[in-house]
Amino acid sequence: MILVTGACGRVGSRVAEILADKEIPFRAMSRTPDKLRKSEIVDVIYGDFEDPKSLDKAFDGVKTALVISGKAMPGKRCFTHKIAFDAAKRAGVEHIIYLSLLGSSANSVYGYCRDHYESERFLAETGISFTSLRNAFYLDMLFEKFGIDGILRGPAADGKGAFITREDVSQVAAAALLNPPIGVVEITGPEALGLKDIAERFSHLIGRKLDYDAETIDVARSRMQGALNDEWKRELEIEWFDAIAQGEQLPVNGNFKAMTGLEPYSIEQYFEEFPHVFDILRTRRAA
Repeated sequence: MILVTGACGRVGSRVAEILADKEIPFRAMSRTPDKLRKSEIVDVIYGDFEDPKSLDKAFDGVKTALVISGKAMPGKRCFTHKIAFDAAKRAGVEHIIYLSLLGSSANSVYGYCRDHYESERFLAETGISFTSLRNAFYLDMLFEKFGIDGILRGPAADGKGAFITREDVSQVAAAALLNPPIGVVEITGPEALGLKDIAERFSHLIGRKLDYDAETIDVARSRMQGALNDEWKRELEIEWFDAIAQGEQLPVNGNFKAMTGLEPYSIEQYFEEFPHVFDILRTRRAA
């Protein structure tokens, strides 16, 4: 049995679709299982990383599990993952696919990369065979970071990243469930991109002027005071950009194609195949 956690999330739901399209039986776990559709090949179950008893039921009889990270502050989130890993061990799960981040290390400037590193350490300590897919930052995340004035602001300087689409992340996760490699695998998009380059290419595709303002960290922190109430969320946003500035989201590699047999989407190919994901850039404007 295959288990997909976070099956209502954007990546988890897409992985579920890919498996269903291939007519591969699996179990879909979510904190909101009523949102999921049961079928002859899909077993829907409630599960929450902070509820060990629910995880014991979710992992029961599972051979391979996809563990998608939950939502919590750095330093706490890794311990919720540990709860899931420990439940998998109790249930006798043979292999875990864990969605991690490129640049994960104890010394990363980005809190979630440090958190993923700790999660990987907890996973290794279980003794369960595992694959940690260290995906580059999602290209899709940038859509929501442009202001209503069409400007992307943040302290990434002139750094570049090997951004990957959520669709490609879902495809490689599904591929790993069916034929899992062992250990850490870094997954990137097809090219190294600076944020100004991305803004210009987005502009060309949607017919709207977009730009990138390379702020200093101090200016970014001051600007975010009124935008994000929680200090940890402000710092995490700053660190996301700083990780790009520090080169933590490089280099580009060919592991995606090696695992899926597909080429990762370029910006233009992504727009052509999934134009709706760009809608937020068209509609988010000043009144």
